Parts: sequence; structure tokens; C-alpha cells
Amino acid sequence: MQTFNLRECLACAKPLSGRIDKKFCDDQCRATYNNRNKKAHEELIHTTNKALRKNRMILKSLCPNGKATVRKEVLIEMGFDFKVFTSIFPAKGKLYYFSYEFGIMPILETSISEGVPVKKVLIIERQPFMSAYDPWKYVKN
Repeated sequence: MQTFNLRECLACAKPLSGRIDKKFCDDQCRATYNNRNKKAHEELIHTTNKALRKNRMILKSLCPNGKATVRKEVLIEMGFDFKVFTSIFPAKGKLYYFSYEFGIMPILETSISEGVPVKKVLIIERQPFMSAYDPWKYVKN
């Protein structure tokens, strides 16, 4: 008497045919299974990368010529996330926060008409000299 090894797709439980080591019926089931079983830290990485890409897209759209100044509210309305950035660059006692090749520096400008500080950001595109940044240069013994 011959016995058959009935195997099922790990994602959808449909019967499998073909190779003995086959685990999924198609690529979609394989992707579904792997996405369903992602670890929590991988989800954090995915969410952070998504926010970084969105920040970069926003900065690129607002800074076509390498340098621009915009109000903080404009970035907020466009969905900019100030909590995520890829690197920091110090410049004259202030810090640039980069999303890949575009960086922001928070600044306060006094409104002429209102006489109160207005929160703005200076947006720049990364320059070649910024690649040589050494964070240990600023560490004091």
C-alpha cells in the first residue's frame, strides 16, 4: 500500500504539489507568511525608514537650490517628523539634523510686524566637507 505525504502551504493551508521541500503555494503566500511573522524590531526599522524617506522627500521639495528657510508649521503640515534623522552635523555652535543628504537647523527669527520670535528651519543640502565629520573631535577628557 502506498502512502502520500499531504503537505499544506504554511500561509493559506492549501495542499502543496511539486517539490518535497516546498513550503508555499506561490510567492504571494511566501511574502504573506514572512510579513505576518516579522519581529517587532523589524517593524520599528521599517517604520523609522519610512519616516526618514518621507522627511527627505519633504526637504527636497522645499529646498530645490541647496538652501532654503521655511516656517516650522510648513514642515508639520507636510507631515515632517522631527524625531527621526540619519546624522547630526555641528556648525558654529548649532546643529544640523540630516535626513540623508538634506539637513535642518532650527532657528528663531523675530517677526518685524509682531515683534515675537518665529520658529523656522534652515534647510541645506549636504556639502562635501561635511563627510569628514569626526564626532570624537568634540569629546573632552
